[in-house]
Amino acid sequence: MCKFNIYSELIVRMNAVKRLINLLTLVLLGCTSSHWAWAKSSDRDQPIQIRADAGMVNESTGVSIYTGNVTIDQGTMHIRADEVEVIMSDREVVQIIARATEPDSPLAHYEHVPDDATEPVTADAKRITYLVQEERLHLAGTARLKQVRDTFSGELLYYDVNKGIVDLKSDRKAGDRIKMTINPRNNP
Repeated sequence: MCKFNIYSELIVRMNAVKRLINLLTLVLLGCTSSHWAWAKSSDRDQPIQIRADAGMVNESTGVSIYTGNVTIDQGTMHIRADEVEVIMSDREVVQIIARATEPDSPLAHYEHVPDDATEPVTADAKRITYLVQEERLHLAGTARLKQVRDTFSGELLYYDVNKGIVDLKSDRKAGDRIKMTINPRNNP
């Protein structure tokens, strides 16, 4: 009974430390990266251009699947992947899911140029889910994000395009850890 209480207390303290580390990471990112930026506001008013080797559009379900060297462009936003699924509701794109389908194929790729920047924010992962209306990215599998000169990587990465918030997760089973490189603003 005593060992159980010690282990329970240890687990509670470890979880509290993890939450504190996550909070401090977000605070650190907010303090050191004043160049967080939104996607160009004009992008959402541009037409979506899709190119692929093949496509299947199901108007009754609102789901379209494109395969083979797929590219999607809308203003400064660019997506590239082996396969892309586009989910629509009421003739509005709700979700775009880009996937690398083969183990040896390049990762799915996303990029956009923020309003106040000249360099694009880029993201790569085995699966990228872009929640269009919320303007959030969910990256899974060898996830990487580059924003100006800062880089982030982990097994799972969540990115709020408007707020510039990056939330990283590692694959603890594989012993992976998240990685961040944050450069000072005045460092060339």
